[in-house]
Amino acid sequence: MGKLNIHEIWDRVGATVGGFVYRKTPFFGESLEALPLRDVVGKTSAEVEDIKPGNWKTVKARGPAGVFSCSYLVYRWIWSELPTLIYIHGSGESPANFGRFSDNSFNKIFTRDFPLDINLVLIRAPFHEGSQAEYIKALGKLNNYVGMLASSVAVLDSLARHFREEGCSEVLGAGFSLGGWVLNLHRAFIGEGIDRYIPICAGTRPEEVFISSHYRKLVGEKARDNPEVLKNVLNFEKEFKSNPKQDCFPLLFQYDLLTEMKTQAPAFGGMDLKVLKKGHFAGQQAINEMREHIIFSINR
Repeated sequence: MGKLNIHEIWDRVGATVGGFVYRKTPFFGESLEALPLRDVVGKTSAEVEDIKPGNWKTVKARGPAGVFSCSYLVYRWIWSELPTLIYIHGSGESPANFGRFSDNSFNKIFTRDFPLDINLVLIRAPFHEGSQAEYIKALGKLNNYVGMLASSVAVLDSLARHFREEGCSEVLGAGFSLGGWVLNLHRAFIGEGIDRYIPICAGTRPEEVFISSHYRKLVGEKARDNPEVLKNVLNFEKEFKSNPKQDCFPLLFQYDLLTEMKTQAPAFGGMDLKVLKKGHFAGQQAINEMREHIIFSINR
């Protein structure tokens, strides 16, 4: 093994600390029972009711994985005929906390120094209304992870359809980490209603995050010992690659030891993949670069 750079060291330390802190509530440590994403995403539905700005709206998503509660916020609504960007946050963030030091990537990217006159909407995934510990505990069940992803896709799709009916010139999707998985799932299993997908730090093999990356330190022993179960439930690379549209503008981090280039980049063959020379935790703080990538992708 070659010499690690500072980005990879930070990722190793972060995964080790997380594995210790949440050692009693590991991912998927409670149950591995879950239907595959390919059997859940297209059969999960949600219906949004209004687009009044300024207040969080709760919406229930229903599907084979169960009923899950999501929320969305129309943060800025200028005019119905303008492009509308729907953003999905990262795993474990606090999307409703707009404090200066909050873990809220939407707040950092869009509420300051974002120059485009577009409508902005934020989706809050299930299990992100409480604490980080509550979120980790919920993901003790693989079914909750599947349901969280599928429900977020359903809300994203419902919002996209709603905005098209409102006359929006374009509907755009952007998301970091968890949000990126949601976007890629929508493209793989629905593939219409969104003009441009901008996934950051995500690919089509989420199982590899829990099987082969340093994040496996946060995963339950039974799940680590049954990688074929996680692959069957979570992998959607084939479906994503079967979509021939040139509508995806991904961003990955070269030294990321959690969402690794070697496992996630192959799905983006033939696409305009951008790469930052960052690791996972350093990449999370690369707000200017992420903002620039989103703006560049919108203006293409």
